[in-house]
Amino acid sequence: MEPTQSAGAAAFIGSVLDPGNTYHYYVPYAIIQAKIPGVYVSQSDGAWLSEQLASGPVRVRLSVDSRATSHPSYNIVGDLPGRDEEIVMIGSHHDGPWDSAVEDASGTSLVLAQARYWSRRPASERPHRLRFILHAGHMAGGAGIYAYIKAHRKEFSSFVLEVHLEHVALDTRTKSDGSIVPIHQNVPRWFFTSRHASLEQAVSTALTEEKLTRSMLCAPDALGTAPPTDGGLYYTEGIPIAQFLSAPWYLFDSADTLDKIDRASLIPLTRAVIRIVDSTRTTTAAELRAEAPTP
Repeated sequence: MEPTQSAGAAAFIGSVLDPGNTYHYYVPYAIIQAKIPGVYVSQSDGAWLSEQLASGPVRVRLSVDSRATSHPSYNIVGDLPGRDEEIVMIGSHHDGPWDSAVEDASGTSLVLAQARYWSRRPASERPHRLRFILHAGHMAGGAGIYAYIKAHRKEFSSFVLEVHLEHVALDTRTKSDGSIVPIHQNVPRWFFTSRHASLEQAVSTALTEEKLTRSMLCAPDALGTAPPTDGGLYYTEGIPIAQFLSAPWYLFDSADTLDKIDRASLIPLTRAVIRIVDSTRTTTAAELRAEAPTP
């Protein structure tokens, strides 16, 4: 809406261009009160409005009924002791705007799977202290992660690695009747990994051994100064990261339902993350940071 406001518009009307022909779209990450009213309309309504505008000026009445209220939300954090007091953190976020099965019930399930696995291993077999975190407020400007970082920044020098897990997603197709159905193919997966040779090798080996096809090992700054979600904030704090993310078109849409989760990948992803976490047993926070960055 920023360029719309800057141009002096009285209101903003956005047309959602997705296969579902819906106006159910939610992405107010900045949590900044706009200076003008705004609304999303469906693709078909947006096309109709564009047709009217093509023939000359159009007068439109925009009625928006919205309320802003405050609600508490909480980071969920749990620790398991390990061989030492340095920390490997495994995280995701637990909120979403709709049913939000892929974003981010699927990521939450991956974190819980790690907690379940490592809780059944003796402390001597855990590479370091393991911290499991599900951030609050991801859809509200990342409120939970900013609060956590502010409260725990002094500890970060002892963090060996932050593994971030989001969005186990199937691709989709649109049927002739306009309905959207998942297909048996995962959305391409990104594994944003800090430029340390040993960490890159551990992630690459895990993906290969678990046959996680359609996966890409990416530099943390491949798409910007940091990965485009919560794990990126830990990266900017100097913590090595391995962040799993996929980005299907329906993430912010009401079409994000249980049938879109790539269930066949849940166990292989869990095994791959176990391998990545376990690879840190041979290093420390200081040693990993001291590695010369790969090109």
